[in-house]
Amino acid sequence: MTYTLWRGITLLVFLLVSVTTNPAIAAEEQIYTIKKGDTLWDLSQRFIEDPYYWPNVWAKNPDITNPHLIFPGQKIQILDGRLQIVPAYPEAKDQSAATAEVTAPAAEVITVKTGEACNGFILTDEKPLGLLVDSVDNRILLTKHDIVFLKMKNLSEVNIGDTYGLYDRGEMIKHPHTKLPVGTMMNNLGFLEVTEISGNTAVAKIGGVFREITRGAELFEYVPQQQEITLQRGTTDQKGYIIAARDHKGTFSTNDIIYIDLGDSDGLAKGNLLYISRPRSASDEIIKRAGAVQIPDAVLGAAIVVETKAKTAAAIIIKSADAAFIGDNISVVTD
Repeated sequence: MTYTLWRGITLLVFLLVSVTTNPAIAAEEQIYTIKKGDTLWDLSQRFIEDPYYWPNVWAKNPDITNPHLIFPGQKIQILDGRLQIVPAYPEAKDQSAATAEVTAPAAEVITVKTGEACNGFILTDEKPLGLLVDSVDNRILLTKHDIVFLKMKNLSEVNIGDTYGLYDRGEMIKHPHTKLPVGTMMNNLGFLEVTEISGNTAVAKIGGVFREITRGAELFEYVPQQQEITLQRGTTDQKGYIIAARDHKGTFSTNDIIYIDLGDSDGLAKGNLLYISRPRSASDEIIKRAGAVQIPDAVLGAAIVVETKAKTAAAIIIKSADAAFIGDNISVVTD
């Protein structure tokens, strides 16, 4: 996975360089200068031996206005098992001294290379645009460059050169918490391009194959598989859950595709950053001694939305601290 980073800042969830320090130095000398590639996640692991501590660093340090971004040159102080960010760049308060180098990060973007995920989607209210009904020969399995015949729902709206995605139906997805049906998993088989209109039939040529294609494959809008996603700030504070994963996987980590119960109608967009978390429970012994205790969720990792539908979305996990499962929490990063 390759990243294009803002000059001078680092996205929290991307680990590029390891942090080193000497824990034996005197307390008054336990000052570390943040370097390019450092993250709150990994600083917490290095100095506190708990990567899940990073939300506390963010919450207790007002100088970190964005929880995913820290600046090379900032200093971090380690005192009594906690991390304190030392205010950085006092000269930056003088706006008249700003240069192109200082302002450049705001003009640049972060992109993430995802590879050809061939994600598929969860069918809720979407309707197929047509059906692959036959081919020019009797082979059961169809492949790239094969000529096929389509029965379209609205043939009058079909033009030569139009491209459609090919899908088949998988299992019914039920919500892990409500147990109610969410929709049907649609497996991405490939895509084709219309080459001719003949009577009430469209003729097409298969342009790409991701899985086995057979007669009966359903046609939906073609969504090219982007190898590079531009990160964009989320605009919704709604929270959701992981409801499914590709290829029936039981646990998920970096580079896995997950599906969530948020979509276009919730304000979600391609490129939004997500946090994956799970509630923590206090031990029975602690509850007996201290009563009910609210403990912050355990942060499991982060993901980027790669495709959205009205009520669901697909995302690729880009950072994993621990295995994620169906039913784990999803929150959209808006800062």
